[in-house]
Amino acid sequence: MSQKKKIAGLLQRYPFVDFADVIATERAQRKNALRTYVDRERKGRWKSYNGLRSLVPDIAGVQRGLDPSARADFSTIEKGLVSRCHRDDLAFNTEAAKCLFDFLRPASMDAYDDHPRASLRIAPDRTIVMGVEHYVVDGERAAFRYVHPRKERLEGHLPDILMSLIHHNYVRDDYADFEVEIIDLSCEPVIGPRGGIKSGDIRAPRILRLDPSDLILREDLNEQADHVYSLLMELSEEI
Repeated sequence: MSQKKKIAGLLQRYPFVDFADVIATERAQRKNALRTYVDRERKGRWKSYNGLRSLVPDIAGVQRGLDPSARADFSTIEKGLVSRCHRDDLAFNTEAAKCLFDFLRPASMDAYDDHPRASLRIAPDRTIVMGVEHYVVDGERAAFRYVHPRKERLEGHLPDILMSLIHHNYVRDDYADFEVEIIDLSCEPVIGPRGGIKSGDIRAPRILRLDPSDLILREDLNEQADHVYSLLMELSEEI
């Protein structure tokens, strides 16, 4: 497969969190980070949490009839994962789904999905799906939620970049007073025997919220996203 076709294919399925991760990378390091990311495909099939993402609204209690009181049991979630996941992805999708299911059980807030869908546009003909499928209402407070299903903890500026991108695409018009949250299903970092830090084995879900003072301006994000896209185009011309 040519590099140009590989880049074009990547842009059809580039995970939102990975695109934001490159924005969080220093400009001088971005091209190498992108080259490493693109070359991962040579090692085999891309792993995916798309099975979990497709069922997040059901886990959160959202029904297409907008009945937030109806929450599926986990056996129903598991059956949905079997039909939506590649066999190699089923185990880690199920693990993340169970973690999210248990984390949301005590919640008393309502969940809805009657807002317009939004994607991140990075070129005239290219968009990246953001994975925000619903919003929650808790009394007078309402928020759009993004689920981060990976075991690696969101660190540094990455959470604010993710939530700022979501804010600019979703928090407007009738939803102008909404907040933005991330449900982070990652594991607590642990110190290895040689002093290195790595992800642990037990997921420790938490909710991250965007502080208004940490909101990154749309213009700044557009500039960074344009730079990342231009680097991808450069990579597409490499032999």
